[in-house]
Amino acid sequence: RTPFSRHFNILGWAVGRGGGRSGKIYTVKGHRWFAAVYDLATCRFESKVLRRLRAWVAGEAVGRVLEVGVGTGANFPYYPGGLSVVAVDPDPFMLARARKRAGRLGRDPDFIRAAAEALPFADGSFDTVVATLVFCSVLDPDRALAEVRRVLRPGGTFRFIEHVRARGGLLAQLQDTATPVWRRVAGGCHLNRRTVEAISAAGFELVRLEWHPLLFTPLAAGVARPR
Repeated sequence: RTPFSRHFNILGWAVGRGGGRSGKIYTVKGHRWFAAVYDLATCRFESKVLRRLRAWVAGEAVGRVLEVGVGTGANFPYYPGGLSVVAVDPDPFMLARARKRAGRLGRDPDFIRAAAEALPFADGSFDTVVATLVFCSVLDPDRALAEVRRVLRPGGTFRFIEHVRARGGLLAQLQDTATPVWRRVAGGCHLNRRTVEAISAAGFELVRLEWHPLLFTPLAAGVARPR
């Protein structure tokens, strides 16, 4: 724990096919300072790289949409008008920022404080799930990806942007070395997660994948469907 964070307990409900529910307490940090500086700290990265990627990852979402790890709401300007969007995040400080952004944009998503590892929705509830720069920081990425797959309708799509571990070499070693310190100052973010491989292992077929080799981390953007 740091002076800039608070711990919150979230009861996450996993809703099974038989209708039963199993509850688990997830203890997450609310990062007041990280939420406050996030948009300013990432503004150059946003304008140079992320803006174009968000335009097709979020901009081509269809039907009923779930955004997992909404953060400060950076995807809101890109969603087509008229979509039904549910925005989930475990961090109340991030949700507060996202609500303000939605209000400025005249958007009206439903906001729910919940952990990605235990989404409070029935199976097959959404046509599209969106996650951008999320799986670097969730507590249990494999469990969270299983939940994404569960709540998608047949034929639905998972649309994502994630920074990931380099495939080898000096950069991968640097990411491994820096991650223990980086997680403490960057809201639990891991520099070295193999998220694309985890998506495939979770039962998704990658139907589109772009790689963007940046200075400190590769960036992967793509669309996947449940197998």
